[in-house]
Amino acid sequence: MSLPPIGLEDAFGIAGIGRWEFSVEARRLVIDEPCRLLFDISEGEMDLQGAVRTRVVEEDRARVFEALDSAVSEGDIYDEVFRITLPSGEQRWIRGVGKYRAQAGQRKVIGVSFDITSEQELLAERELHLAEMNHRIKNLFALVSAMISSAARASETKEEMLDELRGRVTALDRAHSMMLRTDSTQPVALGGLLERVLAPARAEQTILLSGAEVMIPARALTSLALILHEWVTNSAKYGALRSVDGQINVTWEPYENGVHLTWKEQVPDYDAAAEQGFGSRLILASAMQLRAEKERRYEDGWLIIDMKLPLDGY
Repeated sequence: MSLPPIGLEDAFGIAGIGRWEFSVEARRLVIDEPCRLLFDISEGEMDLQGAVRTRVVEEDRARVFEALDSAVSEGDIYDEVFRITLPSGEQRWIRGVGKYRAQAGQRKVIGVSFDITSEQELLAERELHLAEMNHRIKNLFALVSAMISSAARASETKEEMLDELRGRVTALDRAHSMMLRTDSTQPVALGGLLERVLAPARAEQTILLSGAEVMIPARALTSLALILHEWVTNSAKYGALRSVDGQINVTWEPYENGVHLTWKEQVPDYDAAAEQGFGSRLILASAMQLRAEKERRYEDGWLIIDMKLPLDGY
């Protein structure tokens, strides 16, 4: 049994592909109904070219229309990816593909446009994950380097240094495994989380942890662990964990439906560079996911980070 034939116009409409035709001499644009829906242009709109132009975001606009002019002057293919903003404020990614055609003295570019928002969002998410993975690897190397230096200072023999390093690498593995937890539904004690994240980098430094028992919901764990891991990495690079004489005081206390966490670290030579780069963006993104309020300041040789973390809504 064969399927009944389907018209080209119906096929384009079902696929969400809009067709358009641009007349060069008249500078006139004609679009079909799927294209109107794609760009959210009303049936009564007379200036179609103007309507499309205003919807293309400013950063992409010149490139898009220069490519269209180039397709005409070079007799070439038009193929552009760009963003549009609809009257509602919604933003979409569009791909437009067209071909120049001269027929009976009339020059035209005929083409199609279609929505690629989902593909672009997946691509952006993939690039973010790759950047995050690359950053984590760099952080691991930085921590391992700090661990080696610290173990060398704390050990008198190579055997002692080997035992010291083995213990820290094991602690680093435990902390990293905790950060990668995605399938667990069990909450984790904040004190235990801090112990695990700090364990790989600590040696003879004075590290004080103090606070009531607070359980971190499983869905908030990865983002919080990422933030703490960034703080520890920065400390190993620039702060208290860089020196055997360093000191870190971490305190926390519950408030209403959340916890107030304070990280206080002895940093005689404060380096503002620690607040820049991908790590700071990762902290900001993680804090936004947690709906956390964070304040960072430097006072009298101490770096102080205050963070209020809501624990409801998970």
